[in-house]
Amino acid sequence: MSESASKKEGAARAELELRTKISDRLKEVGALPSSEALDLGVLLSTAYPALALELLARPHDLVALQRLGTKTARDARGLRKAILSTLGDMSDAEIVRARLRRFAHREKLRIAARELLDHDVDVTARELSDLADVCIEVALAEAELWANERFGVPVGVSGTRVPFSVIGMGKLGGRELNAGSDVDLLMFYETDEGEVRKGHEVSSESVHGYFTRITQRITKTLDDVTEDGVVWRVDLRLRPEGSRGPLVNSLAAAEQYYETWGRTWERAALVRARPVAGDLAFGKRMLEALSPFVWRREVNPRIAHEMIQLVRRARAEIRGEQERDLKLGTGGIREAEFFVQSLQLIWGGRQPSIRSPNTLLALRRLRARGLVTDREGREVADDYLALRRAEHRIQFATGLQTHVLPTGPLLEVIAKSMGHRNGADLERELAKTRARVTKRLESLLAEADEHAVGTSEFEPLFAAVGQGDENEVKAALEDAFESPMSPDFARHLLALSKRPDFPLGSATRDRSTELGPLLLRSLVDAADPDQAARLLAAFFARVQTPSLYVKAMMDDPAAVRGIVGLLGASAFLGEALVAHPELTEVFGRGPLTPDVVRVAIEGELAAVAPDAEDPSESFVGALRRAKRRVTMDVGVADLAGEMGTRAATLLLSDLADETLERATAFALHERELSSGLAVIAMGKLGGREIGYGSDLDIFFVYDGVDEDKSEAYVRTAQRVLRLLSTPHGDGPGYELDTRLRPSGNHGLLVVSLTAFARYHGVGVPADSDELRAEDWERQALVRARVCAGDRALGASVLRIAHEAAYERGAPPAEKVHHLRMRMERELTTERLVGDRRRFDLKVGRGGIVDVEFATQWLQMKHGHDRRVRTTETETAMAALEACGYLNARDAETLREGYLTLRRLEQRLRVLHGTSAQLVEEGAPGLALLARRMGLRDSVKATAVDALLSRYSSLTNDVRNAYMHVLGV
Repeated sequence: MSESASKKEGAARAELELRTKISDRLKEVGALPSSEALDLGVLLSTAYPALALELLARPHDLVALQRLGTKTARDARGLRKAILSTLGDMSDAEIVRARLRRFAHREKLRIAARELLDHDVDVTARELSDLADVCIEVALAEAELWANERFGVPVGVSGTRVPFSVIGMGKLGGRELNAGSDVDLLMFYETDEGEVRKGHEVSSESVHGYFTRITQRITKTLDDVTEDGVVWRVDLRLRPEGSRGPLVNSLAAAEQYYETWGRTWERAALVRARPVAGDLAFGKRMLEALSPFVWRREVNPRIAHEMIQLVRRARAEIRGEQERDLKLGTGGIREAEFFVQSLQLIWGGRQPSIRSPNTLLALRRLRARGLVTDREGREVADDYLALRRAEHRIQFATGLQTHVLPTGPLLEVIAKSMGHRNGADLERELAKTRARVTKRLESLLAEADEHAVGTSEFEPLFAAVGQGDENEVKAALEDAFESPMSPDFARHLLALSKRPDFPLGSATRDRSTELGPLLLRSLVDAADPDQAARLLAAFFARVQTPSLYVKAMMDDPAAVRGIVGLLGASAFLGEALVAHPELTEVFGRGPLTPDVVRVAIEGELAAVAPDAEDPSESFVGALRRAKRRVTMDVGVADLAGEMGTRAATLLLSDLADETLERATAFALHERELSSGLAVIAMGKLGGREIGYGSDLDIFFVYDGVDEDKSEAYVRTAQRVLRLLSTPHGDGPGYELDTRLRPSGNHGLLVVSLTAFARYHGVGVPADSDELRAEDWERQALVRARVCAGDRALGASVLRIAHEAAYERGAPPAEKVHHLRMRMERELTTERLVGDRRRFDLKVGRGGIVDVEFATQWLQMKHGHDRRVRTTETETAMAALEACGYLNARDAETLREGYLTLRRLEQRLRVLHGTSAQLVEEGAPGLALLARRMGLRDSVKATAVDALLSRYSSLTNDVRNAYMHVLGV
């Protein structure tokens, strides 16, 4: 028998023995040893040897893991609900500690399994961090219950309870917690000016003493080793004065310490601070008070030198093999983190948007603000994740808090679990990764002078550009860059040199030797270099005075990288920038404020001359300018990670609402009508969920008090539609869809309140032969919302809508399902195109409409409970789950499916500039889309493969949940 065959036979024999042991242990505790449970147990034990003994010792954990499943993430909300249902009476400390340990252990096992089954490390790190947050919340709640009963309540001079907050630091603060991490915590309370009161008596315990005991109690609950293990090891050494300082500090004491003694490493540590438990509002105020210490207005590149010295000092203290330490060794995780934190400390005083405690999110924001190029951000993120994946596998496999890459058989196990052929392959990949990380960190030293960019290496290329010979430019590009550029890239470079005052023109090169190399590197490093170069050339072909923009680029290198990065990342935003060059000012505006919509619209309308020759033309122009400005602001913030998908859709919906409000008021004023017309939003606008290119689903209702005015209201509604949709030089308006009005396309554009009620059978005898709305029309009313016009009238419309939608129960599930299947057949283009699959995010199998139909059907079924009456899908799912009408497993599946598909839908629009909702295998730009969804290439699969696999799995789960909810 060959050595290879012998190894295979040995592995098969070992697996069979392990399978038998697990099966026997499951039987001993009365659990059914299903093939799924045994497969999962063998997989975990093989990939993570340290778990093998634990699973045999605690077979119930495997049963619980199978029940919980590994596909769906659990966020802090879900974890909080689960632990509170487990704990019961919080007054028995021993029971709380035992149950908390068992809960944390099982959740860590579930998260370890999720990571092994292809959920990336940043996803599982967020789950671990959320789990830690919830465990700390429980420990604090138990400590406060104990301390209040024993000592009383700490109150300030105002008589109210003194706020206390637990601040997460390091990886916990960044929501990047390791499988084997300590939790680094700081404890703060507001003031020492107060007392501890028990009833009407004043306790002998001081406020500081009370919170010291609270801190000790939290630490004991989390950190003590019992027969059930530990919840989390706690590290308090990052506190003021370190191990010698008090365990907990007041706000005033902390401020004094940091102002007097604070050092650079403490500034870097506070970059990753986040309130995780206690009074979160006070925690936020606490960090805002320390903000001047952390974030300096002065831009000081020397910070990079100090941070690198900290790395080197920490490395010198490593005991053992530095080259195998993936955290503190050369090119390790700490260097990747310090690359990001150094730039945050240098620029964070001037750029508040980059102040994120999360490493990957901070990188996105640095890239969006032009402080790193897309390629730099991409490489650092990929290398950081590669190191974190290996670190997690080491800790899961060994059960130890170690960052040292093992040798021997364990290295082989870890390598194979990560998709490598053997340990040598893994070591080679890690060596390349670490070399890139070190190179990036040390590049900060060379960039201490922001204009220090080499020029000599590009002299042949610029000479070729100056000669205008496209073939020479192509040849020079091949010599200058390792990665091949497309043939079109050379043509776009020549376009950027077409005039002397263009960015690569002769006059510009004479004035600045730095701009050309900076611009070239930024273009090459863009997510899509061709697109970036094409759009930048189109931009300069359009502007009247290119020298003004060139001068601005010379003065602000970060703006060059930011604009080029945007052009390469988003065709939608890039084309808007080309059409309206004044939008480049978005890069200096900073984070969005909550009133951005109101400010934009009021500002544009105020600038309209009162004696304008054509008031309606000026009015429409003002609305379009406000729309394009807010849309650009939201798009940039979305790409930068400064705003989530839900926040973006809320702002875009606010913009549509305010635009409709202004247009309706304008149209009513033209016809000398003061009120009496309500605009009702439906569909995505009704749910405040519109995206960058969504239509607005609306219909109009008038009061019907004076039927002589009905024609005037019809004309007013028509005018509103024209004001919003007519083409205009200041930008596109909205596509309006009025098909959801009563009787659809065959109905009247504007209906009276009475006619609306009659159509939906409200106030009409049940046996009447009058026209009644179809069930699908009742279902559509679940998302009806007043968005503009007469609010009192709108409230009357909604009373009718709610009676029709909620008070008659849900249609038969079979009927709803029939409609859903008809939509899938007739409206989608989801199918095989040759040998390529095409997916429809909205109406395809398991798409967004599955989630919406399941949710709306449940809302109608349980509409007697007013808590479920909401137009917003996410809010509705949460309410249905909280009220017990939607089980937790289906709720998690539908929620994750909806959030993922909506984010994918938004990313498609912002990246490609089309309203398509299709994803097709092999389509151009799919790799960029996958990266924007947080997926990366790995040894096992490309980011594109991961995206398509994730989509198929997710939509299959959504379809199953939808079918289960409807019972069909």
